[in-house]
Amino acid sequence: MQQDMIAAEDSNLLRLLSDALARRLRQDGRNATRVAPDSDLVELGLVDSQGLLDMILDAEEGSGQMFDAEGMDFESGVTLRRLAAAFAAPA
Repeated sequence: MQQDMIAAEDSNLLRLLSDALARRLRQDGRNATRVAPDSDLVELGLVDSQGLLDMILDAEEGSGQMFDAEGMDFESGVTLRRLAAAFAAPA
């Protein structure tokens, strides 16, 4: 049961982050194509630091969860899946 709850939270966060990325791309006049959860967003040129921050803030607002920057290894690449995993449930 606990595993199902975690999977649902990750799925919701992936959707929120994907939606936020699509909005950012559209605002920049770019096609909002579907991005694989394990694609490196920075390497692909899809986000910069401001875009990344905006995506995180959108996902925090939509999920009610806080992003834990210490739970994210930015040097290993910035992917939707890694971003989703770095969110912590509210205490």
